[in-house]
Amino acid sequence: MAARSLPILEPLPRSTARDSVLEVMARELTRSMDGLQVPGSPKPYFMQYTLRRAHTLRLKAAYGSLVKAREAVQSQIYADVRVGSHKFDNVMDGGLDTRAEERESSDWVDAPDDLDLAALQVSLWKLSQLKFDEAQQDYYDHRKALVSEYLRDEVDAFSRETPLVHREELRHDPFPRAAWEGMLRDLSRRFLQHPEVHDPAITLVAERVHRWLATSEGTRVVTEDTFVELSIGGWILTDDGVYTEASRDLYMRSVEEVPSRATLERLLDDVIVELGELQKAETPGSFIGPALLAGQAASTLFHEALGHRLEGERLVARGETRTFAQKVGQRILPKGLDVFDDPTITRLGDRSVYGSYRVDDQGVPAMRATLVEDGVLKGFLQSRNPTAVSSKSNGHGRHDGVQPPTARMANFVVEPRPGTALTWEQLEAKLVEVAKSQGRRHALIIHRVRAGETQTQAYDFQVFKGEPAEVWLLDVETGKRRRVRDIELIGTPLSALQRIVAFGGDPDLDQGYCYAESGSIPVSGIAPAILLSEVEMQQGSTTGFHEPLLPPPFADDGSHGRTSALRRRGRRRRETR
Repeated sequence: MAARSLPILEPLPRSTARDSVLEVMARELTRSMDGLQVPGSPKPYFMQYTLRRAHTLRLKAAYGSLVKAREAVQSQIYADVRVGSHKFDNVMDGGLDTRAEERESSDWVDAPDDLDLAALQVSLWKLSQLKFDEAQQDYYDHRKALVSEYLRDEVDAFSRETPLVHREELRHDPFPRAAWEGMLRDLSRRFLQHPEVHDPAITLVAERVHRWLATSEGTRVVTEDTFVELSIGGWILTDDGVYTEASRDLYMRSVEEVPSRATLERLLDDVIVELGELQKAETPGSFIGPALLAGQAASTLFHEALGHRLEGERLVARGETRTFAQKVGQRILPKGLDVFDDPTITRLGDRSVYGSYRVDDQGVPAMRATLVEDGVLKGFLQSRNPTAVSSKSNGHGRHDGVQPPTARMANFVVEPRPGTALTWEQLEAKLVEVAKSQGRRHALIIHRVRAGETQTQAYDFQVFKGEPAEVWLLDVETGKRRRVRDIELIGTPLSALQRIVAFGGDPDLDQGYCYAESGSIPVSGIAPAILLSEVEMQQGSTTGFHEPLLPPPFADDGSHGRTSALRRRGRRRRETR
């Protein structure tokens, strides 16, 4: 087939983009399966190629200037080579310890950005050889482990799945770059009126990903996904020397969802108002007591304390604690709560759901995975790596394009059963009741959490941590509440989940990117508000900073910071406390 060369941003003819790329991948798969053989060593029994072509636009504006404006197209290939058999192959520990970025093959994942077909086949050939060599070495390392260790949780190596043919139309229309640049530049001028805000920015990242996937089993997949992130944020320095952040972050699945200028102006105003509140807020230092978490904050807690521990590979990897491996059929949550992960959910109300997809990164159709029913553990997220619970995938094999796919969350949903949910008002009343029954004067209300992390490895403590973005301290005697800052939510997973005493209210959406062993992937979480009988909070910052010696140039009145308006406002604020 003759090679063709196209400019990076020129669209490929649809028939070639959809058919010829797959034909090249299929042809090289056949060559590799037949030719990658070493006498006396195991042959490939399965191979997969994935090509991702990402068209990405990154914009960042501040102080009326476009400080970043970059647009590019990048193509990248992934190859999975498995030698041996479905019973025993080169993959150990579910692939969690592969560290693909440290191997020689990671230097050969680039594909031609113009999708020149001859160059693409050469790229696949080179990567396949390196992956085969690595697979051979891993296979014998696996055999060696059988001699030196008792692999008590060893299961079959790879699931057998029905080949899938799934093809979507690929679009090539440009992003509305000029309109977005103008809007972001104009909006960011507002920060010139607020010199007290440090490092403000409005950022927009739009990415359209075309994916071609082919396997030696006959699976052929073509998909298109669009991801748009928009963030407005900044920092403020408190009197005790802590830089505190406020932001509004939107995650969308289409260009058409980007809000109007008027909506973004309101979000920017919200950020500025919140920064003012945070500057005046105090930190409790540490806290222990009951807390009410709104849906977005609750979703982050479930993601870190529960979701990662239900990823299938963690049941077989030697370095994992396998928190829930022996608890199928046992109660792990209060009665009335169901948990499932459903990548096919695309919307919650008028908001798109960021973690949705139709086919996972192993060519398996996306499907709902039932995890917890009425508080009782029923199953796990599964890729094509079998576990003792299931030998089949439930469409959750995902990766970043470099690391091997593993079972990961997509749209992680916690849902109350009918008749079990309380209203927000009832939850607040119960929060006061719980605090008083414990003899406590204060309780927390957490509306938003900015980020979270957890540890699941056996060598480390089994803990999780959340970084709250909006926390209120409630005086249960007077009913007064005040904003607090600079604290972190910490806990151990089993203990935290057992402290849920009530739940309900409208579900809320938590979105973003989740990083684990198979890389950074888009995810969503949907959860109701939850009431915890006890949470522990720790001080967030340990370092204090002084104010800049000079104000920003646009706010300098000529006094070089000694009597500038910014410093006079700060002095008045402190004197009136």
